Amino acid sequence: MSIYYVYAYLRKSNNTPYYIGKGKDDRAYKGKHSVSIPKDITKIVILESNLSEIGALALERRMIRWYGRKDLGTGILYNKTDGGEGTSGIIVSAETRKKHSENMKGKFLGRRISEETKKKMSRPAWNKGLKLDKESPLKGRVSPLKGKPITQLHRNNLSISLTGHKKATVSCPYCSLVGGRGNMFRYHFEKCKLFISDN
Repeated sequence: MSIYYVYAYLRKSNNTPYYIGKGKDDRAYKGKHSVSIPKDITKIVILESNLSEIGALALERRMIRWYGRKDLGTGILYNKTDGGEGTSGIIVSAETRKKHSENMKGKFLGRRISEETKKKMSRPAWNKGLKLDKESPLKGRVSPLKGKPITQLHRNNLSISLTGHKKATVSCPYCSLVGGRGNMFRYHFEKCKLFISDN
C-alpha cells in the first residue's frame, strides 16, 4: 500500500533540514520524536508521498546519508539512527549503558527465591496438585493403562481433545485399514501388501 511519506523538519534560520523521518497519517505533525516538532507548520516539508513502506524506508535512509548526522560528525541532522526500520546505527553513550545496567540489576539479578517457591519449582508441571502417600511414591506407581491396547476410536478421541479438531483419516482400498494420511500414503494404497501380492 502506498500510504507512507518521507518528511523533513527545517530550521528557522536557513531552511536547512535538521531531522528526516518516515511516517503515515499525521506522524510528521504529532508523532513522538527525538527532536522538537516545528511550531510553524510551513517548516514541516513532505519530501515525497504515496510511497510503499519499503520505498519510504529506503528514501529515508538515502536522505539521512545525504545530509549526514551531527552525532557522527558527518552532517547537519539530529537523527539518532541511519534511518529505515528499528534503531540501526544508534549511538548509546557509556553513561546511558551504565544506567541501563544498574536498572536491570535492581529488577532481575540477585533476587532471592523463597523456600516455598523453590518447592513449587522443583515439582514437575504434570505433577502439580497431585497428593501422594509416603508409602507409595510416584516413581513406584504403574499406570492403570499400561499393557492395555488402545483402540482406533480412543486414538481419534485423544487427537480431537488435544488438537481441537478431528484428525484427517483415509482408508486403504485394498486392506480397508483406516489411519492418518501420512502413514497411510506411505505404507498403503499402491504400496499395500495385499495390492503387491495380487500383482
